[in-house]
Amino acid sequence: MTALSPEPSLDAAAPFDLVILGAGCAGLALAARLARSDADLRVAVIDPRTEHGDDRSWSFWHHDHHALRGIVAHEWSGWTYSGFDGRAATHRVPGVTYQYIRGIDFYRWALDAIATDPRITLHLGVGAHELAAITLDDGTDGVRIVTDAGPVLARRVVDTRPQRTRALLYQCFSGVEVEHGGRLATDTDASDPDAVGLMTRMRSGTEGLGFLYVLPLGPTRALVEWTRFSPAPLPLEQVAAERDAELGALGLGDAVVVREEQGILPMGRVDAPTPPLAGVALAGNAGGALRDASGFAFLRIQRWATRCAAALARGEAPPAHPREPWVRRQMDRIFLQALRAHPERSAEYFIAMATRVPPRRLLRFLTDRATIGDLVAIIASLPLTPFLAQLPDRRERLVAAAARAARRQPVER
Repeated sequence: MTALSPEPSLDAAAPFDLVILGAGCAGLALAARLARSDADLRVAVIDPRTEHGDDRSWSFWHHDHHALRGIVAHEWSGWTYSGFDGRAATHRVPGVTYQYIRGIDFYRWALDAIATDPRITLHLGVGAHELAAITLDDGTDGVRIVTDAGPVLARRVVDTRPQRTRALLYQCFSGVEVEHGGRLATDTDASDPDAVGLMTRMRSGTEGLGFLYVLPLGPTRALVEWTRFSPAPLPLEQVAAERDAELGALGLGDAVVVREEQGILPMGRVDAPTPPLAGVALAGNAGGALRDASGFAFLRIQRWATRCAAALARGEAPPAHPREPWVRRQMDRIFLQALRAHPERSAEYFIAMATRVPPRRLLRFLTDRATIGDLVAIIASLPLTPFLAQLPDRRERLVAAAARAARRQPVER
């Protein structure tokens, strides 16, 4: 567990230049970058949690050099997809690795930066409730925040707190880091220490897709996570029970559990986020950081935090997360609608992409860098009929027809 020494009480008399609501991934990423900048801002970070524990991790594809390279705990050159029926594909892209950061290491990285900057104070154990637009004493616009510690005034607010939302699908997961004594079965696709089991033992039925996510963390240790795609949020107790059944089937029912992580990620939001007040910017998952079709958000949040800190240092308003390009937004939505309409075919769709799309093309799609050629290759790998049924109008059906014609042409590898 990581916690800072008690901070001074929140000063309700003088407005903060910035209040960050939430000390999770997005809130701490922004605060850490402000601490490392020359921005002359008085900042408060407010969160109801009382400490930061080892309760999550983040993984992503990246090249060798980046700002968080020093806290990458593990990396692998390959990532494997496999079906319960034995079909499998391991992907590798030269120069790119799949990298893993423990939550506790990210928290320490951010909290260490905050602790060295007297301009930024962290206030744990403080919940924030009502927000209201006000006029400050100097005649400028501001925000009044009702907190457990009393009212707080701010010139600007970045709100990273999660919001309840309706989505096309929900990614529900429950994972454990285990000491398995070298008994991790080869059919989890974790027998190769330099490849992760990205989506393994995939199977689907009327209840949707289920798969194992396996990160080998050493000869006798691994993170094993059971994930379900569901049209409604599943009770995490149910997901954990299914995870334990999977562990039992792998002969790991008695493995020593080191830590646990779990969560529910909305995929394909169907309602707009609650419009923020003037002076309030939404960020993190509530602000649109999640990629609809994958649930990946960590690198998007880090890029946003860098831009946001730079904008605030220039005296500008905090920017929102970039809106998804139209083509990507439509591709993701059609894909998710097809998964929802035909849950029993979900595993078939993912295996088709993994076995028919060249690794470099699929990776560009997953990391927000897809070209038109990549999109054509992905469309060509999938059965068209269930996806055509998700197109809402004739114009988009014509686009799909063009894609169908394109799939008959040779695809650059």
